[in-house]
Amino acid sequence: MTSPARFSVRPVYHGSELLVEVLGDHRADGFPDVAAILQGALCSTREPHPENLDDPNVAMLQDRYFSYWKYAGGYYEIDDDIWSLFVTAKVDNAAIVADIEQALLASGEFVKEAVDFGRFK
Repeated sequence: MTSPARFSVRPVYHGSELLVEVLGDHRADGFPDVAAILQGALCSTREPHPENLDDPNVAMLQDRYFSYWKYAGGYYEIDDDIWSLFVTAKVDNAAIVADIEQALLASGEFVKEAVDFGRFK
């Protein structure tokens, strides 16, 4: 991939929590590996999902895969479906999303796109 990949930080639909949305075809050859970038930058470790959403049967039924990660700042979840990739955090949402944003930018493989928060109300 020659140009940086893109992401945005935006609110969830009809809510106040923030999430990171990876833009573009995250399954294309050469697309940066978001999980690996975050794992390296945040020294995170993969954990069993507290709601068993990482069960392979869930992935097959929903065409999406969830992974759950722990790092010094808390926990985040990567939601990887066939159309998009999101990174979310339920606890300490703003702080964890800020850490994820900084990790993606520091990798040099991503640029952040501005978002109109009013579109998600």
